[in-house]
Amino acid sequence: MGAFAGIAYRQADNRNQVLNKIDKNKEELKEELTAMRDAAYEEYTTLRREMSDTMSAAYREFGETVYGIREKVTQVELWIRDELKDTRHTLQGGMDMRHSISDEKIEKVSDRVRQLEIGVSRKPYNIKE
Repeated sequence: MGAFAGIAYRQADNRNQVLNKIDKNKEELKEELTAMRDAAYEEYTTLRREMSDTMSAAYREFGETVYGIREKVTQVELWIRDELKDTRHTLQGGMDMRHSISDEKIEKVSDRVRQLEIGVSRKPYNIKE
């Protein structure tokens, strides 16, 4: 009977040792998983912060580029206005002069046509011709 009691005690002790070992391994795995989760979350937050910083820098640089282009266009427009003012007036004056010459020619042609119409209406028609 003592042998059976010893075997039962030994088996219960082995069972307790196995359960204790399982619990110990379980706690170690939980700690490792927690450490891995914390490291992954830290990496995630670092990457998000870097992406946010990069995107804000890109938006800022893009805005500065657009602002620079706008400023350059304004400078070019002002330069053209100031430097080519005489050229613009000369060109506009030349176009006005051409327009008035064309008007005069059209008026002369219109006068000739009227004179021809008046001359034809005064002249009696000769049927034989």
